[in-house]
Amino acid sequence: MNKKGLIILFSMILVLTGGLVAAGQIITSQEKARPAFTGEYDLGKEDQLLYVTAQNGVQSLFVQSEDGVSQLVYESEEGREILSPVFSGEEEVTFISTTGAPEEPPGEQEFQLVYSDVMTVNTETGKKTNVLHARGFMEEILYDATHDRMIVNGVHLSTSTEPEAGFIPFESDLYTLKRDGNWEKIRSFEAYAPGSLRLVDDGKKLLMILPDDFAKSTPESMFQATERIYEMEIDDPAALDLVSKKKSDIPISEFVLFEDETTLLYQTIMNWGEGGKFLYDLVWFDRAEKEEGDRLHINEAVMNSKLNEHETFLYYVKMSQKANQTNQYNLFRFALNGEKGEEEIKIE
Repeated sequence: MNKKGLIILFSMILVLTGGLVAAGQIITSQEKARPAFTGEYDLGKEDQLLYVTAQNGVQSLFVQSEDGVSQLVYESEEGREILSPVFSGEEEVTFISTTGAPEEPPGEQEFQLVYSDVMTVNTETGKKTNVLHARGFMEEILYDATHDRMIVNGVHLSTSTEPEAGFIPFESDLYTLKRDGNWEKIRSFEAYAPGSLRLVDDGKKLLMILPDDFAKSTPESMFQATERIYEMEIDDPAALDLVSKKKSDIPISEFVLFEDETTLLYQTIMNWGEGGKFLYDLVWFDRAEKEEGDRLHINEAVMNSKLNEHETFLYYVKMSQKANQTNQYNLFRFALNGEKGEEEIKIE
């Protein structure tokens, strides 16, 4: 090939390479701009979805209408997160708007330098109400329909304008919160934050997951503690009753409670003590008999599990990592009658 031909060939390669790079940049840009499900959601009547997406540093809360069309309910300020959205009325949703968990380890003021709000929005009128503005990190809220109030779970929550001086050890607190903003502490937990909160007995009691050394933890006991399910009376929170099996040393990381308040599905490790990668699954449990039943054979870890209104589907989120090391969340549901098994719920 002569010199002129080589020049033409290399020119074509450069043009083609440049085009591919530009196309890749466009695709990457589009991927960055596409709204991504954050893993935060709730279920309403007839499996109506309330969910959160993130795009370019802004999080948005959507609710599905009866015809399946998504309606924007709330858009966060840039850099703030929307957590734990719940249906709190026929035309109302409630959620946490927070600056997020501190990046530094807890203790030296970090949790007091973040802020959290409990917000309600009327989905018909769009009216927004800030029920509570607090210093600290709110992690979860539950709506107590019987008493028309919220249960708030958070770390170092305070309505004081200035942070406390000096070293502040980790402390997680549970509160009741009324619509007028009045809130009252139920109890505190040192070293741990309770997880997978569920209301039972018409809002009189709470089920939760805690390590079994929660009453008096030490650095040594933390390595040997087992996560179990406990029940606590809201008006008498000092003593917690064990719900899961006493003799088992296999941790429980997630659970849902059925309407009969006796049947549970909880997530545990199927190959505990065998070495290798943990195999997670959800297992049926009868709290009255303290007996486990069959497993669902999902065979991987899930989070944020919820039952639909008719208890025919179990909804949950799976988390994975993208090539750029960011987390990706996908919503699934599992047919509990065994007809369809697992299917993914697409959130656009």
